[in-house]
Amino acid sequence: MLLATPLSARWRRISWWLLVLLTAAYVWAAYPDAAHGGSRVGIAYGIIGSALILLLLAFGIRKRRYRSRLGRVESWLQSHVYLGLLVVVVILLHSGFRFHDLIAVTAFALLGVVVASGVVGAVAYTLVPAWLTEAESNLTPQQISDRLNQLAQSMGRLASGKSAPFRATCTRLLRAERPGWFAGWRVVWSRGAGSPTGELGGAWQALRDQVGLEERGDFDALLVLSRQRQDLHRRLIARQRYKNLIEAWLYLHVPLSVAMLVAIAAHVTAFFYYVAP
Repeated sequence: MLLATPLSARWRRISWWLLVLLTAAYVWAAYPDAAHGGSRVGIAYGIIGSALILLLLAFGIRKRRYRSRLGRVESWLQSHVYLGLLVVVVILLHSGFRFHDLIAVTAFALLGVVVASGVVGAVAYTLVPAWLTEAESNLTPQQISDRLNQLAQSMGRLASGKSAPFRATCTRLLRAERPGWFAGWRVVWSRGAGSPTGELGGAWQALRDQVGLEERGDFDALLVLSRQRQDLHRRLIARQRYKNLIEAWLYLHVPLSVAMLVAIAAHVTAFFYYVAP
């Protein structure tokens, strides 16, 4: 688990100590006058917060440099999680809990959203590998796809030359699993394929009664093939769902981080232009 390893416990202790020290230093330095973003204490904490944010953004670069010897990726990940939570408190101390400047408020709001999305990502990276393990089978995705096509062809051969109800049932079962628009992304929210009898509701028994006695054996075989196909399809969907979940999170977290960096740069620029002597 991401949040229950010895390394994560170490970074959790480091973050707690930093939080206590920074808070105590802020109270001591700001007393008896309240600090604000433009005070010496506020500027000092703004510099600390900016350095932490740059360090957090550097994780996106480090994890793609596989040959880098600048610390282990796992250590960078744990620091990214806990320092990301710490930086919210540091920026609050930087502001002196005063929220008057629109650009500064926007930057802080984006920081909060980025940190919140980071918490969601940490949970996802903790749970998704376990989910993927549960969804794994001895077949690769390509082998599952080939097997799905083979079962569909077998179902088509069974329905060939049969009565209209038989062929209609086969068509309906195959159509139920046919991917539509943005199927790969819709599986993030969908619950996956159901059973073939569930797809047909209570009508499958009525349809079976409509076929001739000589076709009922093949009709039952059709349902068996459909169940096998549904099981493989469900495994394929599960894999795609969990992988797309991570990708969808990245499409949210990374652009928000860039927007936050732009807002922070605008805030710093405005400070030096309007406030700093």
